[in-house]
Amino acid sequence: MFFLELTLISVHLTSIKTRDGIVLEGIAMLPRHKTKIALIWLHGLSSRFSSGQKMINELSSACNSAGIGYFKFNTRGHDVASRAGDMMIGAGFERFEDCTHDIRAMIRFAKAQGCTNIILAGHSTGANKAVYYAAISKDKSIKGLVLLGAISDIVAFQKEMGKKKLAAARETAKRLRKNPKALMPVQYGIFSARRLWSLCNPGEHEDTFPYYDPKRKWTSFERIKTPIHIIIGSRDKHLDRTPANYLSTFQHHALLTKDFRGLIIKGANHSFRKKEKEVAEQIVSWIKKLT
Repeated sequence: MFFLELTLISVHLTSIKTRDGIVLEGIAMLPRHKTKIALIWLHGLSSRFSSGQKMINELSSACNSAGIGYFKFNTRGHDVASRAGDMMIGAGFERFEDCTHDIRAMIRFAKAQGCTNIILAGHSTGANKAVYYAAISKDKSIKGLVLLGAISDIVAFQKEMGKKKLAAARETAKRLRKNPKALMPVQYGIFSARRLWSLCNPGEHEDTFPYYDPKRKWTSFERIKTPIHIIIGSRDKHLDRTPANYLSTFQHHALLTKDFRGLIIKGANHSFRKKEKEVAEQIVSWIKKLT
């Protein structure tokens, strides 16, 4: 169940439809006075628009108090597995590149509410999607990117599985991925072979932050010209290095943006649990300086 603790704003449970026909549920929270600025939140792997309600309350309230619209929708990667007509979607089955359809529909909806200046805020896998979309679309309505817990999935899976098991998973996915309906063996989780390959194979479009290999080019990230705000929790379980080293690596690859900010939230985990108010205040403060 979705609970709201908000007053003096316009709140709408709504849905959007992508160009390829997928309906995505979400929420729109707009200040009473018209605004041209919107923050669109992209959730992480297997999450959904109603997840993280403390973060929703803190961030939407802070946004609306500052005259900023707040939008959060499901992506087609919501939950582990779901269905859209005859298509299997969800975290275990989505095609990463199709995130462009989802984000484009979200931006189109925000613009229909009068919001022409868009801030994309992506958490975890949502950060990968935000960067990928911004890089290939060159959408001029995007005025900034906020990337929270922007972790390499390859690093995260290696920490969870270990090198040997990840290598075996990758080999299995490589062998099976030609069949779009092929599933991975259960010991690797609920994934299609194509989806796990996308998540775990170096050089795929989804491999947006390849900091695990100093020689690898950050193909999408290095093309971003808009302002970037990176936020990481000091206790993010997926980190394979110190938070300071993590931020300096991102800054090193922010080749085209003239406005890069990195922030460590002390004591925060990957979900920023119990640090939601601090995160919200930092994001809104940054947006106000941009606009």
